[in-house]
Amino acid sequence: MLLKASLTTLFCLVFCQSCAALSAQCSSGWNVTGYYTPVEADYQGQKRQINVQGMGALAFNANFLRDVQMEGWGKTQHGWYLGYYGRQWHKSAEPLDASGRSLVVGIAATDPSHLASGLQFYVQSQTDFLNGKTFVARDVGQKVKNKHIDIYTGEGTPAKHETWNVTGKNTICYL
Repeated sequence: MLLKASLTTLFCLVFCQSCAALSAQCSSGWNVTGYYTPVEADYQGQKRQINVQGMGALAFNANFLRDVQMEGWGKTQHGWYLGYYGRQWHKSAEPLDASGRSLVVGIAATDPSHLASGLQFYVQSQTDFLNGKTFVARDVGQKVKNKHIDIYTGEGTPAKHETWNVTGKNTICYL
């Protein structure tokens, strides 16, 4: 019996992402995408003036502003973060999730009616970014509905490229 338990443990350590994976519940058919924080220094071109809450009129790269509207937050050349929500521009010391908490790699936006807030999960995938990592459903997004998960990949151009790598239909497992 001890040998069987040791072999099971060895199998788990070698082939599973964690021992919790043996008891995880998995579900297929999830649309996984990524989102990131654009960095203004990565952009060149025309500037556009906007009104930032509490700061007044400021000018930023127009393409950077377009991407911030899509992604939610961006890091300005001034070192602070510019967010777009409620049809207004906002300043913050860090990018924030929909609840106003720090946005960090490992957070995922989900539809709470399909994947409850606070739930930990992993994605069965061979991509370097996803493989072996546990994510937390803690954010929401206007376009994140049903079996859609949007995983935060970080800041700047490398994170933008990672959003493309994580995109696809996958199986997720809840811990």
